[in-house]
Amino acid sequence: MSLDTAQKGCEFADDAIEFCNFVAMGDAHLEDPNRFLSEMLEKANTVYTQALSMDRQFAGVRSSLFQVSTFVYGDHPTLTSST
Repeated sequence: MSLDTAQKGCEFADDAIEFCNFVAMGDAHLEDPNRFLSEMLEKANTVYTQALSMDRQFAGVRSSLFQVSTFVYGDHPTLTSST
């Protein structure tokens, strides 16, 4: 999922650059600015939803890692050096 989210985020950034070029330079190849913005909004909503889901999943991982480190190292987990 994270690769898909990153890809969609890159696509959104490319679209934003394209739209800024349209606004700044009156780039004529953008046929329907309203439709283009609507599609950008859909992409942004998709990426946002995926990012929230990923954050929730990683929160679970972080919690599990904390529990493991507390079990292994006690109440105050610290990083130890093997040297």
